[in-house]
Amino acid sequence: MIIQELFNKNLDSILKIHPKKIAVAVSGGSDSLALTLLTNNWAKLNKVKMVAITVDHNLRKNSAREALKVRKWLEKYNIEHHILTYTGEIPTSNIEAIARNYRYKMLFDYCCKNDIQYLFVAHNADEQTETFFLNLSRGSGVYGLCGMPKIQIRENINIVRPMLYYSKEEIKKYLKSNHQKWVEDPSNKDNKYKRVRIRKLKKLIDTLELSNERIANTLDNMRRAREAIDFFVNDFIFKSTIEKKNESITLSPNLFAIYPEEVVIRAISKILQELSQKTYPSRFENLKNLYNKIINHNLGGGVTLSNLKISTKKDGVLFIEKEKIKGKKTAGKK
Repeated sequence: MIIQELFNKNLDSILKIHPKKIAVAVSGGSDSLALTLLTNNWAKLNKVKMVAITVDHNLRKNSAREALKVRKWLEKYNIEHHILTYTGEIPTSNIEAIARNYRYKMLFDYCCKNDIQYLFVAHNADEQTETFFLNLSRGSGVYGLCGMPKIQIRENINIVRPMLYYSKEEIKKYLKSNHQKWVEDPSNKDNKYKRVRIRKLKKLIDTLELSNERIANTLDNMRRAREAIDFFVNDFIFKSTIEKKNESITLSPNLFAIYPEEVVIRAISKILQELSQKTYPSRFENLKNLYNKIINHNLGGGVTLSNLKISTKKDGVLFIEKEKIKGKKTAGKK
């Protein structure tokens, strides 16, 4: 059961400090509508300015009408609401992932332009469980099996997920108790999406006593393991760095064969992501291949990954810099 006071307490534990302004992404589905109403009550209590944002992705025939319906619903609560309409090319394949990237880009752009550093999104406990099984099916390790964090930073925006405490059933009961309707997304029942197929297996999963709570405990254990790995990743980078500039870094080779493979690969990943300024890290198989080349002193004239050139000098020192010459072989290829 969702209780406003407990929601407030959970949100305070996530945020630590109260921002002056926040934005809530609201699609009109039950999760985001419940998040908007609960967060609006919390914001009023704590004198925080809140705006709700709906992205009209133009992927469904009635998307514009649904966005206006959300606006009408939120008017009852005097919630400031903005509709962002996507006008670019409509994807024909990998629609779910591409649409998600477009949606986040539009939300981030709005937040940046309006000096908002906190964006609330409505992922719930059921989706956390689905994410665990999705990543498990992909062969993910500790990092992938941590699930979605309650708060994370992307492109200088704090993404906050207060609904991870609640199941879909609890969320719908909350809206019904407040006599609030919501929009049902037909894609949530489309079997072509793996997440939907996993969702339909939920009843079977429940018979194995793999409840949201037990999965959450596993995720928490994975999170602690990740924190331990991250500690040694930062330690490795600190001790290995000889010189760091805006577009390059020089690393001593002394610790590469001493630290555990997982730590070194994650350190390489972090260095490449920061230098390339990419939103996501390089693919793990490419990082593993690069690691093997470094350990086996097999970089040759250098390889490229994430638009960066990785090479060694005569004394074995590793040098990583932004790639200036095109046409080099990549670390992902043998």
